[in-house]
Amino acid sequence: MTLSVSEYEELFKSNHKKLCNTAYRITHDKDSAKDIVQNVFLKLWDKRNEINIGTSIEGYLYKSTSNASINYLETNKRHLSYVKEIKFTASASEETASKNITLKELESLIEQSLLTLPPKCRAIFILNRYDGMRYKQIAEHLDISVNTVENQMVKALSIMREELKPYLTKEFLIISISAGISALLQFLSLMIVIMLFKSIL
Repeated sequence: MTLSVSEYEELFKSNHKKLCNTAYRITHDKDSAKDIVQNVFLKLWDKRNEINIGTSIEGYLYKSTSNASINYLETNKRHLSYVKEIKFTASASEETASKNITLKELESLIEQSLLTLPPKCRAIFILNRYDGMRYKQIAEHLDISVNTVENQMVKALSIMREELKPYLTKEFLIISISAGISALLQFLSLMIVIMLFKSIL
């Protein structure tokens, strides 16, 4: 692959931010996410004459970032121990939780529930629900089967339902709609909540 300095700089400018966002959503560590993306770009430049990219350069960068983020989680134990220490803010009854939860708290709870997912499971969920990738695309990016992607998505939803169970009540759904909260929710957060609600309605 031939890559000039100007082409490399343009790739960096047009892809750096979104790659950092993807890495951050998987690792939940801003500094580590930046380091991961920086290393991906450095590797691309260092091996520009050796790397054989079958698809697009952007696809290669995205795939490298996703895999590097998963590897980071799997080898960095402090993140896994941190997840074990996470405690959801509400220990009250389901009724109290459903009545008092706010938009900010709901989004925070969804983020916290994502942190409880195993590294690859979390990455697959994020790539699908946040980055809009289809199962086949995810399978190709992570070098796994489509069946594995499907199983990991089922696992992710199961774990998140269990973590968010105190909040996923019919009362909360009714209250949130009447209070206009659902209209304020970010589209992705709302879609996730709707998916999770399916298990109790």
